[in-house]
Amino acid sequence: MFIIVLAGGYRFLDHMTDAVIEAYGTTLEEAFENAAKALCDTMIDLKTIRPKREIKFSTKGNDLYSLLFNWLDKVMLLLVADWIAMSQFSVKINQQNNSYLLEGSARGEPLELDRHRYKVEIKAVTYHEMEIRQEKGMITVRFLLDL
Repeated sequence: MFIIVLAGGYRFLDHMTDAVIEAYGTTLEEAFENAAKALCDTMIDLKTIRPKREIKFSTKGNDLYSLLFNWLDKVMLLLVADWIAMSQFSVKINQQNNSYLLEGSARGEPLELDRHRYKVEIKAVTYHEMEIRQEKGMITVRFLLDL
């Protein structure tokens, strides 16, 4: 059932119509950074991006699932609405009372569909099949992108 393609810190799982991705890291921050890379890699070729520009951002979530959803949604909107191709991410996650705050930056450049080798359009980030788990010193996040 699963066809797994390994890439630095994430893998694409086989799905009939959408993209199911597992991103992992030794910290929650690293797993979230790799999730953002995987989202961008779904749509464009990361090797073609020159990380000339830094974009700072923040997002919140009531729990880790809503934080992951809001984070990926923010990255997707930067890519599809603001036309910014990103390949490097750095985040810090803090718990504040009963919620989470993610602050960080991305490095990239203006999106050029031909040069960045456009692959497929992402319609939406979803909660469907979303998981966040810690096993043996590794944090893994799984999510589905509606294509």
